[in-house]
Amino acid sequence: MLARELSLDILEGNCGRKASNPAAIAPYNWSDIFCGEANPLGVLAAIEVRGPNTIMKNFLCLTAVCCALFVAHQSWAGTEVDAESASVATTEKTEEAVPLDFFQITSGYVFESDLNHGGSFGKQSELQNEFEYGHRIRLTGNLYLHLGLAYNRYDFGSTAAPVPNHLQSMAGVIGIDFMHGTEVGAFFQVQPGFYTQSDIGISSFDVPITLGRIFVVREKKFYIFGGAYASFLRGGSPVLPLAGIIWIPSDNVRLLGLLPTPRLIYSATKKIDLWVGGEFVGGAFRTDRNDNIQPGKLNGTTVNFSDYRAAVGFVYTMSDTFKVNLDAGCSVQRKFDFGRAGETFRTDPSPYVRLQLSAQF
Repeated sequence: MLARELSLDILEGNCGRKASNPAAIAPYNWSDIFCGEANPLGVLAAIEVRGPNTIMKNFLCLTAVCCALFVAHQSWAGTEVDAESASVATTEKTEEAVPLDFFQITSGYVFESDLNHGGSFGKQSELQNEFEYGHRIRLTGNLYLHLGLAYNRYDFGSTAAPVPNHLQSMAGVIGIDFMHGTEVGAFFQVQPGFYTQSDIGISSFDVPITLGRIFVVREKKFYIFGGAYASFLRGGSPVLPLAGIIWIPSDNVRLLGLLPTPRLIYSATKKIDLWVGGEFVGGAFRTDRNDNIQPGKLNGTTVNFSDYRAAVGFVYTMSDTFKVNLDAGCSVQRKFDFGRAGETFRTDPSPYVRLQLSAQF
């Protein structure tokens, strides 16, 4: 979903930083707003949740892999000659280059809390894994074709409730980006694919559509975003309006009033950003056919899954290419909304942690 990609690079601190050489200060990079957000490793599609311990082990394993990558990168970086002045000298040459390749890997774990629907059905946890890769191809002038792949998966702890034990999506990404230098002025994107519990078929096929544009109110200070998102599997209203603001009062402070990741960011150093804010994850999916499920109206119906979170975190910029985002906070509510069947299940608040790796080049 491109809407969650809007603030990727700004969230990770590329906007409003001071260059080592004042002459190297470049305009704020808005193209990265759309270069994001991302999703799980293909192998994670095979994860089946057997209980809280299995979920936590899966999360800890992925965290260990990410930490190993970080240590390996730092060790490799230590063998390089420190050529900060040379880097500054080449900044002006590369600053205007449009990022053509980008990927993101995300893993999060939400601890157990009661799942309720007229009473508790037991405690449920959640494991979130996402992976996305994208590539831009220049068509003509400022128009770029945006192609990629995205995979999302949510695994849930077992309860007595008639809700899915996992939900997943696998989709292609096809879009058009209108670039203004390194900035994305407008975009249109579709993600045709399967949004399902396990069964893959025409009933689980969807083509979510996202479009939007950024309007400049005051250059380098204030921006407005407007757009829309549509999904055929979504219960209730299939079309959602998108709107937000971006305010940059100083070089070290940025306010991003953008869904799905509104945040207030403070740049502590050139490499570390601290933030406080929220996050929304989820989507619309088709559940599997199950003649034994009760109530029967939930057999093969659609479900809108959502997870509303509040958190604090930091982004560490390892290099011009790689970034690490670690955050923790409270999952205020997870909701399974079977809108077309008229049934809704909600969880109590619970803590969560999340790790994200991203790169663009």
